[in-house]
Amino acid sequence: MNLFETRRMRFNRKFRGFLPVIILAALCLIFYVGISYAGRETITQEQTSLRQALEQGAIRTYALTGHYPQSLDELLQDYNISYDADKFVVEYVPNGSNLLPSVSVLVLSSGKGGLS
Repeated sequence: MNLFETRRMRFNRKFRGFLPVIILAALCLIFYVGISYAGRETITQEQTSLRQALEQGAIRTYALTGHYPQSLDELLQDYNISYDADKFVVEYVPNGSNLLPSVSVLVLSSGKGGLS
């Protein structure tokens, strides 16, 4: 039986009191980082899928009609492609009737689903 408490014993007693709080904070941090990463990865995949869909639609139009679509609206209407304008900006630049148009899909940094 110890009548006097040493510094080490006092430190161990206090540390045991804070240990559950530290573990909970670490778990919350790990969970938050995992969710953030998954959200960023999802937006990147959406961006890639949209760009590929637009390019493939333009190529299909060329294969069927002999010329590429002259506007983004025409392409979106013909192939029923939709996207969230709050997340992405689409740049569609036709390069002529027989050259593949330039298609760029950019992620908006602010908005309801953008990266921060």
